[in-house]
Amino acid sequence: MRDNSIQYLNELNILIVSTNNNGEITYISPYCETLLGYKVNDKLKKDWWDKISFTNDESILNKLKIKEISLGKLKVSNKPYETKVKCSDGNFKWIEWRDTVLENNTFTTVGVDITIRKSQEIASFHSNDIINSVDAMILVSDKNDNVIFCSPSVERMLGYSDEEIMGDNWWKLTYENQYEAQKVKEAIHNFVYFHIKDFTDISKRQIKTKNGDYKWIEWQLSKGLNDTYISVGTDITNRVLTEMELKEAKETAEKSLKVKDEFLANMSHEIRTPLNAVIGFTDLLLETQLTPEQKEHLETMRNSGEILLSLINNVLDLAKLDSNKVEIEEIPFNLHKSLYEVVKLMKLKAKEKKIALELDINPNTPEFVLGDPTRIGQILLNLIGNAIKFTDEGSVIVSVKLTKDENNLTEVYFEIKDTGIGIVSNKISTVFGVFTQAKSDTSRIYGGTGLGLAIVKKLVSLLNGEIKVQSKFGVGSNFKMTIPFKKDVTKIEKHFVELGEVEKSILNLKILLVEDNKTNQLLAKTRLERWNCIVDIANNGIEGVKKVQKNMYDIILMDIQMPVMDGYEATKIIKNDLSKQVSKIPIIAMTAYTSKKDINMALEAGMNDYIFKPFKKEELLLLLKKYGKLTNIEKLEDSKEIKIINENTKSEKYTDLEFLKQESLNETSILVLLIQLFIKDLDEYVQVVTKEIKTKNWEILHRATHKIKPNISMFGISKMEPLVHTLMKKLEKREDFDNVSTLLNECKQIIEKVKEELKEELKILENE
Repeated sequence: MRDNSIQYLNELNILIVSTNNNGEITYISPYCETLLGYKVNDKLKKDWWDKISFTNDESILNKLKIKEISLGKLKVSNKPYETKVKCSDGNFKWIEWRDTVLENNTFTTVGVDITIRKSQEIASFHSNDIINSVDAMILVSDKNDNVIFCSPSVERMLGYSDEEIMGDNWWKLTYENQYEAQKVKEAIHNFVYFHIKDFTDISKRQIKTKNGDYKWIEWQLSKGLNDTYISVGTDITNRVLTEMELKEAKETAEKSLKVKDEFLANMSHEIRTPLNAVIGFTDLLLETQLTPEQKEHLETMRNSGEILLSLINNVLDLAKLDSNKVEIEEIPFNLHKSLYEVVKLMKLKAKEKKIALELDINPNTPEFVLGDPTRIGQILLNLIGNAIKFTDEGSVIVSVKLTKDENNLTEVYFEIKDTGIGIVSNKISTVFGVFTQAKSDTSRIYGGTGLGLAIVKKLVSLLNGEIKVQSKFGVGSNFKMTIPFKKDVTKIEKHFVELGEVEKSILNLKILLVEDNKTNQLLAKTRLERWNCIVDIANNGIEGVKKVQKNMYDIILMDIQMPVMDGYEATKIIKNDLSKQVSKIPIIAMTAYTSKKDINMALEAGMNDYIFKPFKKEELLLLLKKYGKLTNIEKLEDSKEIKIINENTKSEKYTDLEFLKQESLNETSILVLLIQLFIKDLDEYVQVVTKEIKTKNWEILHRATHKIKPNISMFGISKMEPLVHTLMKKLEKREDFDNVSTLLNECKQIIEKVKEELKEELKILENE
């Protein structure tokens, strides 16, 4: 080439490669370095085909092509062709080439960079490929809602060809109701162009297909170019139909569950109502003067009633547990006392079978905890009851101890070990199942429903605890359980001071009892009058409303299910339609219905609280104290520390020997000995306290208090229990000695009163 020609070519942004008639490269334009990154020199000319080729075969073919051209064996087409050329950095460029062969068989090719154009073509090809293969329908519409493009999937899904639905035909074919079509158009415009309203409420629509069927389509919208909008529709027909079936099945199940719940509620009411009378009047009779034989018979009667009530509760609780309707309480309670009460309740059954029932509470076990005493009692009653039922000789031992004590949490370990029939090895894994018993003839021989352990397992789980069983057939079983309890000493101490006071309270309340059952009327009236209450009785809701219009009451005890007018309606009238003063009277529901639904209905009607029949006298007393006015009781100071009420203003007893008498089987000689020993222990304790309080001897004071602590509960000295609990904590931590000194002096004052009572009791016993 001439020099001026070469200079001109060098200034062009094109790639030029020339060869001589031997096929050797003689020229590469400088643009090569800009485009491909290779510096033009003799080495590049020699290695050109190897450099730009992606494979060795490709390089050989290019060299062979040039060789054939230089020998005149290959004619070159004037048509452009495209190749992918390797750059120096390993990437590639798309080059469009045009070849020229001169007369002397020299070869020149000119290349232009088409990488951008090629990428667009490939992208366009892939876009079309995606649109053609995608399952979802794609529609592009103009601002007038005319369809200007549709994907092939429209025909596959609905049966319409693109010609059929172009323009406004889409709306005419797929929507029979044009009013609905217009609503959809307006919603689309508001969403796409004005961003006024969410499209969610019309995103799922039924679309008519070409064969007349309907399909559920879920649409997604986006704004396109040039005032167009794009609609992407997915067939969700199967999903919608499945949801409809599930909804129908859910409604059927809920209806069935409602029928079951109503049946259980009615059965509960019908059984609990007479049972309320049985247990209630038994309690009243037990408070009268009885011979030992009469007392034993009545206790057996009450025990049977409690067992029947437990069985009813088991059936109802299983239904609630299966429906996730059981609620767990978190209230302060005396764990030791609960354990004693459970064991005391089961003592008679053990005695009847002539087996030993022992309770071993490790001293490290916390006495007062936050938890659900009802559920703990239910679990233990089931486990101990089972152990006694399946043990014909030997013993049942209940062991309790602390296993973990952290900042705000304690974990208590319970073990119920028996020497009963045991469980065969292949049945151990199934004992916690519903209606499951160890052997097929177990129910026939020992009785029972097979529900107890299933309920225990579920309740333990709800309490965030664990339970497992070890057993050997013919040797016995060992149920091991851990339950966590929260700690809140202030709340616990305050609760037990209040509880101790209310148990000793004398009420002076005017109460309206709205109850249709004559037995329940008599039971409640007798109980309330013993607490010095004035009781008016109404036989139904209407009578109750009339009485409250004429008289003022401190509290209304309202039954739920009554003839003429039920408790709900009566409560609504009292709370909403009568005078402001009357509407403030607290109303407590007294009901045998125990479901959450019934509780909510009572509260929604305006009742202030509720109590389930049959109820314990303590439960009713606490509610009356909460909502009524107590006499002869000073109000407790709201203090972090325990404050003892002025003893000079009180005449109630300091001891409750009921538990002690039952434990000693009312044997006078044993009672006398126990009381004498306890008085001696109290004297020794007072001597130690008087001496060591002066020297601040923490260790001896702690040891002496710990020694006397179990007997405080045994002799029912409820006033002293929370004091001793607080005292033990402070002595353990060796802190706040001034308060320790105050607490010890208060204990000494109570001890003097206790000794006086015990000495009087000794005189009575010694004269029997």
